[in-house]
Amino acid sequence: MSSIRLTGLATGIDTDQMIKELMKAERTRVDRVQQDKQILQWRQELYNSINKDFANFILNTKKDFGLSVTTSTGSIDNKSLSSLNWVKRALSSNENAVKASTTSQAINGTYDVTVHRLADGVKGASSEDISGDLDGLLGQDFDFIINGKTITVKQEDNMAAIVKTINASDAGVQASYDASIGRFFIQTKATGEEASLSFEGTSVKGKEFIDALKLNVTGGNKSFAYDPGDLSKSIVDEVGAFTGTNALIDFNGALGIEKSSNQFTINGINLDIRQADPASKISIKVDTDTDAVYDKIKGFVDKYNELMDKMGKLIGEKQYRDYRPLSAEQKESMKEKEIELWEEKAKSGLVRNDSMITSIMQNVRGSLYQSVTGLENSPFNALYQLGIETEKYSAGSIGGKLEINEDKLRKAISEDVNGVLEVLFSEADTTTKNGKTVPVKNSGGVVTRVFNNIIDGMNDILGKAGPGEDANLYRSINTRLMLDFVTEHSSISMLDKDLIDMDKRINDLNVMLLTKEDRYYRQFSTMEKFVSQMNSQGNWFMQQLGM
Repeated sequence: MSSIRLTGLATGIDTDQMIKELMKAERTRVDRVQQDKQILQWRQELYNSINKDFANFILNTKKDFGLSVTTSTGSIDNKSLSSLNWVKRALSSNENAVKASTTSQAINGTYDVTVHRLADGVKGASSEDISGDLDGLLGQDFDFIINGKTITVKQEDNMAAIVKTINASDAGVQASYDASIGRFFIQTKATGEEASLSFEGTSVKGKEFIDALKLNVTGGNKSFAYDPGDLSKSIVDEVGAFTGTNALIDFNGALGIEKSSNQFTINGINLDIRQADPASKISIKVDTDTDAVYDKIKGFVDKYNELMDKMGKLIGEKQYRDYRPLSAEQKESMKEKEIELWEEKAKSGLVRNDSMITSIMQNVRGSLYQSVTGLENSPFNALYQLGIETEKYSAGSIGGKLEINEDKLRKAISEDVNGVLEVLFSEADTTTKNGKTVPVKNSGGVVTRVFNNIIDGMNDILGKAGPGEDANLYRSINTRLMLDFVTEHSSISMLDKDLIDMDKRINDLNVMLLTKEDRYYRQFSTMEKFVSQMNSQGNWFMQQLGM
């Protein structure tokens, strides 16, 4: 609880106002430190934003290239160069029978495919309406077994609940029940000879339930037909499991190729067989998709140039030294738009000529010029040979933006697309540093080097400014980024430490101001007391003189 001060009673002086004016001058020291702190916070936010731009550039370009995919769980899986499906195109002469796509590893040419048989699983269905037969069985507890997995039925379960239990089990089957026609359906999730289906009754009730399904089952090795005239014939008594059927094809002279699925890859060609026709040959033509490859590379160049342009503007942004962050008192006297315009200038040039950002961009630019090691005897081993060069230097530009000679790049793609891909995406060599496996500086393909140099720069920025709210984003780029930040910096960045020191300094200054303010009030109080005493003495003296 603050004390109440009654001042100026003796002198008539507005002591509070005088002290307020005196303290206003003193508070400029605190205001300046708070302004410095605000500048550091803005700079930290800007570093975080730059790092986020770097991370998104890597993620987005990798995704565009198909070098990474996001799984159903949200994690990111990296893909190899050989898995790229936009480099070559495969055209089928009959897509109703065989649909084809391809990876970068497929050899250009025409391939003949004959489909003798499709892969299939095991299927079963009720031969008639079973709803009446189930009435006497449901409402009891019992078990039965499908593919060695026990299915437990509870007293309160209906057919929908039983189907749900079957599908949630590890039996490898998918079941359904259509109440409108009273039919139960079941089939194996897998196809091919490894797909199987078997039934067992663990109790009398369990066997009766399976028999009440009145199943007709077909598989590659055998079939079973429910016979209402021979109720002693039970699917539970079948010896051995029903199994599926493998697909059977001929591929370009290789006869009798069996596959457990109807989707598979041969010689880098992805085949989706849909219709068996042993009497027909289907042609698959594979060639380089020059347009797709060019568009992918151009997309990367465009994104790279956008990043370079943005970094160049930040490094060269004008700094307005007369526009310091506004204090709370200053904001009170300004309109919202005025505050916005002021802070826009105050934030300008926060990383002007920043040595760290400049160094990162120089390293990235430098990685573009060097030839790719290991490709000395290849048709292409440098970026300029593909028709991609850096722009000529111009005043006021950060430089390093890429320019494409379209004709030259298209010619390189059509002549040797794999050579083009190696120049861009060859893996980096690795070495051990401080117990960690790291890429050798500027090894690997051009795109690989750009990514690795950016990641190195991101690591420097994390040490300087921390991750902000994007730690998970950085983990998705490289698991070591956050691990190194934690182990090398104890999760506290350089700017975090500076801000902690500033908070301590501001607190010390505020304590000093309170002490000084109290001293002013004591001094004025002493003056008031002295004046009051003088007034009392003056009054007494006048009384003695009879005045």
